[in-house]
Amino acid sequence: MRRTLPSLVRPLRSAAICLALLASTSLLAGAAARAETSVSDLLDDAMPTLTGSYLAALSAISAQDYDSATALFEEALSQDPDNPILMERTFTLLIANGHIDRAIPLAERLVELNPEMRMGQMVLGVKALKSKKFAEAGKHLGKSERGPLANISSGLLSAWAAQGQGETDAALKIVETLQGPEWYSVFKNFNIALINENAGRTDAALKAITAAYEAEGGSLRVTEAYARMMARAGKIDEAKQALDRFTQNSVGHPLVAALQKDVASGRKPAPMVRNAQEGAGEVLYGLGSAIGSENGGADLATIYLRLANYLQPTNELVIMALGDLTQNAQRFERSIPIFDKVPKTSPLRRNADLQVALSLDAAGKPDLAIKRLKSLIAANPRDIDALTTLATINRTAKRYDEAAKLYTRAIDAITEDNPRNWLIYYFRGIAYERAQQWQKAEADFLKALEITPEEPQVLNYLGYSWIDRGLNLDRATDMIKKAVELRPNDGYIVDSLGWAYYKQNKFEEAVAQLERAITIKADDATINDHLGDAYWKVGRKLEATFQWAHARDLNPEPADKARILAKLAKGLDKVEAEEKAAAAPGGDAAKGDAAKTESAKPEPAKADSATDKTASPHAEGPSRITISAGDSLWKIALKVYGDGELYSRLIDANRDKLPNPNVIVPGLVIDIPQFDTAQ
Repeated sequence: MRRTLPSLVRPLRSAAICLALLASTSLLAGAAARAETSVSDLLDDAMPTLTGSYLAALSAISAQDYDSATALFEEALSQDPDNPILMERTFTLLIANGHIDRAIPLAERLVELNPEMRMGQMVLGVKALKSKKFAEAGKHLGKSERGPLANISSGLLSAWAAQGQGETDAALKIVETLQGPEWYSVFKNFNIALINENAGRTDAALKAITAAYEAEGGSLRVTEAYARMMARAGKIDEAKQALDRFTQNSVGHPLVAALQKDVASGRKPAPMVRNAQEGAGEVLYGLGSAIGSENGGADLATIYLRLANYLQPTNELVIMALGDLTQNAQRFERSIPIFDKVPKTSPLRRNADLQVALSLDAAGKPDLAIKRLKSLIAANPRDIDALTTLATINRTAKRYDEAAKLYTRAIDAITEDNPRNWLIYYFRGIAYERAQQWQKAEADFLKALEITPEEPQVLNYLGYSWIDRGLNLDRATDMIKKAVELRPNDGYIVDSLGWAYYKQNKFEEAVAQLERAITIKADDATINDHLGDAYWKVGRKLEATFQWAHARDLNPEPADKARILAKLAKGLDKVEAEEKAAAAPGGDAAKGDAAKTESAKPEPAKADSATDKTASPHAEGPSRITISAGDSLWKIALKVYGDGELYSRLIDANRDKLPNPNVIVPGLVIDIPQFDTAQ
């Protein structure tokens, strides 16, 4: 695992991160809705069979419908109750969905079949911890070691089982003797501190938590434990400094703010962990949060967090972490009831409401999302997070004027200079730009850059906007080059650099950058369209047509699609000539608009079209032709349509036969599509 694993708890998502999430997840709502489609009706429609239930369960997992998958695996297991594969899969799904009590009988059967089945032993150990059967918990947990993560999990849980029996020295010895990777040290010191504090050994607790804090001071949970222990020991200044440093260097967190108030008022904070069950829950929560931050770790993180929630059902941090994992997996409907479990009295309740609003909007329920956010704003009209989230919902719905007003209210509520304020100006700039208020947009982008001069998103957006308007080309190009340097694998930013070169007539450089952008982001209509234009300018017209056709099929904006269709029908040169004529002094704008609209339609068929068998000596009928040596798609289009620039029609009709339109083989029979003027 990477060195980043021990950062025990990531700071709670701020307004900035919420907004960034909203901007991306709103595009995925349709896919998420399909993923939520239940397959449980399969059980009602026909008598289930073992094979049918198993295959349906796999299908449900693929669709991320885990409730149905669990029910289907349970059905399959009922028909083959001794099948260990079915047993283990059903067991895992039950835990992942929070059905720990239903998973426990399967855990008992699995460890009977294989005493080294580590997850089964861990679940049984956690069950014993919850029941305060600490000796029994220690026996199960001692059998579940295998690998670095399993080793530290079972070791720390075993230590808390020993502490539950009042055996503090034994508990500390278990932790101290754990051997593993470098990242073990923070978890070890953190738990040694909590165990010592739980046992009333203040000096030892302070020593251990100081070591953890010095190694991982950016961690929420480590900072909180350090501040609590220092304040409880009368070291108020140390506690205040740690909390202030966390607030300055990281995203603000309501629990930190609440603790700051307690410390500032002289109130003695409660200990982070009051008993062995809470200590064990902290282990599972810390490890689950760390695993969840790793690529591909979400499934295992969910299991750890579900077990933590089993031990501490009202722990708001565990609930928020589970909601985050579900939301990040685009299971928006499923995340809503999880976030709503955060207690109403918790400092995190407002944050939970923000996440519910994000999930509602991403799930295609913007009205409910807006209602939730308006309630928050009514309670606090200067709630910057709620204002910016509501503004972003309006922006993604293309209500740009309303979005700009809400961003303005959020900006007016800012009371301190904060490096994160750039994002609100940036998003308001986007709203202004989309609302055709360029001067206001430009001012906001420049303000965002004043706050964070090297923010790649702003460098890219402002640079691209300038270039598209023919403004400040040199500065804009330098800005986008800097953005590419900061984010070399961002296809959109690389596309911007390619387009900057294109606008400056540096077409070869444009092709190089746009081809690289395509390798990074192949499914974007704009990037494909841009590459098509660049190919055309360097004379690679067949490839240009291929890229435009691909862009057309990627659902571009209506105005962009009209221009793409015009280029496919007439070529870029003719489209640009028409646009230039329409924009010329004295030109008729209405005619220009009509020309642009009309250019999206194909030209009428010529008299010597493919319907005339004499149009080509190679014609085999009105809709096919055999390629001869020396033929090109351009020549064939000229013969059958009277216009070589209509070769794109041949490419569209023969994609299965022409994977590379620049290479056509003599003897190949291709289809000749009819020229449909209504297309």
